[in-house]
Amino acid sequence: MRLPVLLFGLVLAIGALIAAAMWTGEAAPQAFPHPDHPSLLRAADGATRVAPVWWIGAALGALEIAFFAGCFALGLRRQGSLGPLARPLWLGLALYEAVYVLLLIAYRAFLAAPTSELVLSFPAPTTVMLFGLWPVPLWFLWIYLRHFDDWVLRDEDLVRIRRLAAGDDPEPR
Repeated sequence: MRLPVLLFGLVLAIGALIAAAMWTGEAAPQAFPHPDHPSLLRAADGATRVAPVWWIGAALGALEIAFFAGCFALGLRRQGSLGPLARPLWLGLALYEAVYVLLLIAYRAFLAAPTSELVLSFPAPTTVMLFGLWPVPLWFLWIYLRHFDDWVLRDEDLVRIRRLAAGDDPEPR
């Protein structure tokens, strides 16, 4: 019963952060002409623009990752327990959050120096997102695929489903 309550708390916290972000809003982007193309406008630098909502956005992302892992855990529970999947799930959540924090750090550094060196031909935050944050959910896919037959849908469960479908289940639950 604790997991659904935790998920509900995460939803409430996410809603509160979204409301706070809407209430706070971005700093007014003072537009000014582009130096090379006067018909185009440029906004203020990114650090100034996102400063009022930076921590709200950072917390929102972290809570969304926790919500994803919680929903995944909710689907993997068997009789109220994650059994052997608890440790890999916690490891995946920690990895996901760590890569997300690395992305935040890279983005803050990029805001401070937007002309910084490229990493693998991309700005550092893009590199972290593409090669770090994007592949992490594959860990959760591996957990699901690896443990499907021994935890998610065992042979005895499949036999019971077939009996239910045929209408002759001897042991109602």
